Amino acid sequence: MRNKRRPINRWWRRNKRVRLVSLGVLGVTMLTVGGGILIWQIFAPEPFGSAPFCINGKCCVVCPSSTKKNAALAEDPLVLDPLQFIGPAREAYIVAKQDPALLAKLHCYCGCDRVLGHKNLLDCYRDYHGASCEICTGEAMDAAEMAKEGSPVDQIRDALRARYAHREQ
Repeated sequence: MRNKRRPINRWWRRNKRVRLVSLGVLGVTMLTVGGGILIWQIFAPEPFGSAPFCINGKCCVVCPSSTKKNAALAEDPLVLDPLQFIGPAREAYIVAKQDPALLAKLHCYCGCDRVLGHKNLLDCYRDYHGASCEICTGEAMDAAEMAKEGSPVDQIRDALRARYAHREQ
């Protein structure tokens, strides 16, 4: 007797149209979900408590109606609170909080300038991007270490470019 080998899923193999439609639906679903996640990350609202406020006329974070320094800071959004992060991310947010002028002069090489519209490394720490990006964290930590050693901003910028620019996509 001849042993006939029967395909496991004969129906699926015969119906090419069903396969194409199924794969098309799966593809469209994946693109829709991925696009929704991307849009949510870009346009997510700021977390509660991150906005500037005043109590009894005394500014607790930033009040645009007070001194010129606070008015300048009001135009420049705050760095997120480092205490809401752990590990290297917390250390990087602390660096951004302590020396925002340094990070504002440095370029970020992770590509967030194209995807998220960031203009400098400080922008990464104005939202939650810096907490999840190893490149941003590494750049902030390296910049702080070099600044502590007394390196000028141009030298820090060149060192970060040499170390991280090849990772930019």
